[in-house]
Amino acid sequence: MTHSSTIAWRLTASYRNLRQAAALVNLDPNALVVADSAGLAANDALPASLDCPSYFCDKTQFILILAELVRDGVKFDIALHEIEAGSGTSLAYATLHPRLDERTLAMLRDLDPATAAHMAAMNDSIDAVFERLRQQISG
Repeated sequence: MTHSSTIAWRLTASYRNLRQAAALVNLDPNALVVADSAGLAANDALPASLDCPSYFCDKTQFILILAELVRDGVKFDIALHEIEAGSGTSLAYATLHPRLDERTLAMLRDLDPATAAHMAAMNDSIDAVFERLRQQISG
């Protein structure tokens, strides 16, 4: 049996920071996914994620939320996920930010030089975009 899947960007940060950025772009709070929702009332610094595209979040909202996090200097992760249709389970992913550390990149080069080169190029592109955002925001 084959499963259909889709590719989604997944942004992960603290629930507090994602919630604040989401409110600025009128994003439905149901778009934020928290693994430990029971502990959220006591600790809004728990990690949360936002997928794009998703039912609640479009590309424009996603980019605006990302810009808010960059502007505020908030720590976040971005990964590309292959999401199984129906279950929403992540089948595979590649972390794009923060940048792969040199040790991990060296291991990847040993295993698959082409993928390592591609990941390094994507990291460079993302770093350049974030730097342009920072420059535009700070004037």
